[in-house]
Amino acid sequence: MVMEVIRIDYLNVPKDLLKSSCCIGFFDGLHTGHQALLDNCILKAKELGVQSGLITFDPDPWKIFFPDRVCRHITTLQDRIHLASAMGIEVMYVITFSKDFAALDVDAFHLLLQKMNVCHITCGFDFKYASKNSGNVDTLQNQDYFNVSVIDSVNSKNEKISSSRIEPLIQSGKIDLANDLLGYMYSIEGIIEHGFKRGSTLLKFPTANLGPNADYLVPSSGVYAGFVCVNDIFYGAMINVGNNPTFENKKVSIEAHIFDFDQDIYDQRVRFFFLKKTRNEIRFNGFEELKKQLESDIITCKKVISHEKMYVQKTAALWNAKVFEFKSLF
Repeated sequence: MVMEVIRIDYLNVPKDLLKSSCCIGFFDGLHTGHQALLDNCILKAKELGVQSGLITFDPDPWKIFFPDRVCRHITTLQDRIHLASAMGIEVMYVITFSKDFAALDVDAFHLLLQKMNVCHITCGFDFKYASKNSGNVDTLQNQDYFNVSVIDSVNSKNEKISSSRIEPLIQSGKIDLANDLLGYMYSIEGIIEHGFKRGSTLLKFPTANLGPNADYLVPSSGVYAGFVCVNDIFYGAMINVGNNPTFENKKVSIEAHIFDFDQDIYDQRVRFFFLKKTRNEIRFNGFEELKKQLESDIITCKKVISHEKMYVQKTAALWNAKVFEFKSLF
């Protein structure tokens, strides 16, 4: 079943919306903490015999209040739409966020949800809403339009799982730790661009150079074991993020050497998945030293991937993809 996506203008709510049990929030990353909300929302929908829904906002409120601030995310809106559908949500309501919408008082916010035909809301224990964040779980539970479930903090290592906890892990290259909190592999989508062609001509290790969507967080410089998803197939890959100090590049690049792969994918939209960082970026004294290290890196990356098969399969399933079995490690 394909999830329906409905844009909501708070001044002009459609009158024919089906009754729903919804979870509400921005949901960047749809991490394991968020997934607890989705699970409860879906459970309540089944109990009530209504559709399950997710209510989110676009654009990011930060972009409205701080338009000059760089604002990057774990997931784009399109990613959240895809993941929410894969996780079992039947309809996503995307409320257009504006300063006028943000100025709604608590009662007006409740009335909006009633107009959307929401009969049950699932939210996190620290959910805030309405003008100047004057609404919280107490005000939400003290209205008469719909029932409310409040989900307690979902913790890992005695600390709340949150987008703000995951973001610095990604940016510092601790991808395996970020993935544990996400419940799947972190990924970046973009278009394959023409690069310097050093990989194919000088080093004999051809690479696919990603021109990423600027909304994504970029992992720190280094080499990562991961995957490149092309036409719904996961291909194992060694991914490099950085300036390639051996060649003194000024622009940060994200490029992947894809195992057992010889397709032409220039100008094609693909997605890079990061499984684990295997080393930091370093400067080499010439091509031969670099080439020898790359040969070692490939072996290391293949070993990492081979040890994480169940985790890889879970991520591939979320993206409706199959995993290509690359050749032996050596």
